[in-house]
Amino acid sequence: MKGSDELVNIALLYVSLSFLCIGGTIPLIPDMHRFFVDTRGLMTTTEFAGYIALAQVAPGPNILYIALFGYHVAGIAGALTALGAISVVPFILTVCVTKMFARLQANPWREIVLRGLAPVTVGLMFAGCMLLIRGLPDWRAWALAAVAFVVFMLTKLHPLWMIGAGAIAGVALKM
Repeated sequence: MKGSDELVNIALLYVSLSFLCIGGTIPLIPDMHRFFVDTRGLMTTTEFAGYIALAQVAPGPNILYIALFGYHVAGIAGALTALGAISVVPFILTVCVTKMFARLQANPWREIVLRGLAPVTVGLMFAGCMLLIRGLPDWRAWALAAVAFVVFMLTKLHPLWMIGAGAIAGVALKM
C-alpha cells in the first residue's frame, strides 16, 4: 500500500505543479525541493541536485529529472507517474491558450500578460538555482560552479565542453 500511496502523492504533486509550468519545469525546483527534501525527507539536497545535474547532461528533454525523482521514490512506476502527471495538464493548457492567443493577436493585453510572465519566470528560475547551490558539497564544487558560470557568460564555448571539463575536474579533485 505504501508504494501506491507514494504514486498518488507523486501524481498529486506534479498535477498541481503542472499548472505552474510557465517557462518549463526549472522554476518549479523550489516546490519540488520542498516536497522531496524538506517536507517528506525522501532524499537529501545533494541527491536532489545530483538528479537535476544528471538529467541536464543526459540527451533528451531537460525534464528528465522529474522522472528521476519519481524513480528514486517508487521505481519505474514512479518515473512514469511523474512524467505523465507533469505533462498532461500543460499539454491541454498549451493547446487551449494557443488557440486563445491566436484570437487575441491584436489585443494589447496579450503583450502585457507576456511581459508580466517573463520576470516572474526568471525569478522562479533564480530561486531554483539558489536551492541547487545549497546542495554543492564543498568549496571545490562552489569553485567549479563559479568557473562554469564565468566561462559560460564570457565565451561562446558549447555547454557540452563545460560538462565534460566538469566531469574531468570532478574525477581529478575527487569530488
